[in-house]
Amino acid sequence: KTIMKKEYKSKRKKDLYFAQRTARTIKQLTGVDAFENTRRQQVIEIRSLLVYILRSVENMTYETIKEFFNNNGKAYDHTTALHAYKNYNMYARDNKDLDDIFTKLVNLSDTENTRKLVAKSIIDNSGVEVAELFTYMMNK
Repeated sequence: KTIMKKEYKSKRKKDLYFAQRTARTIKQLTGVDAFENTRRQQVIEIRSLLVYILRSVENMTYETIKEFFNNNGKAYDHTTALHAYKNYNMYARDNKDLDDIFTKLVNLSDTENTRKLVAKSIIDNSGVEVAELFTYMMNK
């Protein structure tokens, strides 16, 4: 039981470090603070992007995402995180810059999950021959 608690705390600590680094990078790239207490569309979209990255790339729980936002001064709830995650694709469809920022962030990151995501994106966006070759190389 103690070992599981240590592993859980270690993972949460790593997750929160990744989240903080990602939030800082987003602010540097866009000039938008995801923790700003406002309902301006630009901030909402950036917040959604941050939640989407934390959930889809690093598999953070909504509860951990909530805790991360609360620790950074933004009142947030796990259901708010879920809502932001679900709406990301709609925001990205209307604002093409979000996907560009997402791609930059994934390429800047060096975690195992982001490397898998980049590989999946290469496979998804290439021709059959390239995808088969890439898959063969990954499985070797």
